[in-house]
Amino acid sequence: MNNNAVIYARYSSQGQNEQSIEGQVRICTAYAESKGFTVVKTYMDKARTGTNDNRPDFQKMISDADKGAFQHIIVYKFDRFARNRIDSIMYKAQLKKQYGIRVVSATEPVSDDEGGEIYENIMNF
Repeated sequence: MNNNAVIYARYSSQGQNEQSIEGQVRICTAYAESKGFTVVKTYMDKARTGTNDNRPDFQKMISDADKGAFQHIIVYKFDRFARNRIDSIMYKAQLKKQYGIRVVSATEPVSDDEGGEIYENIMNF
């Protein structure tokens, strides 16, 4: 099984800066190494809110998903992926169902069962 992963990092600029995005990438990279994942690309949206999906690198990552180059999207925290519950659920379901891609958090471990999915949805808020 292929263990390729991408990292998605984002900051919204309110109280965050370039350094915080570098910290996210550093922690996600360490997580990938600990899980035996090979990071093939890093996507970053700087000064972009997570309350909508109008984020250039996020959209690029979603469109790249159909190429089969990665099986995991690593985020620092689940709210970096999306802060909008509907977007988060919709994109995660699409990625998992259509491409077999799982979104994982480097700092919020969640089991891969139904209980984990419920916990993950709660973590989005």
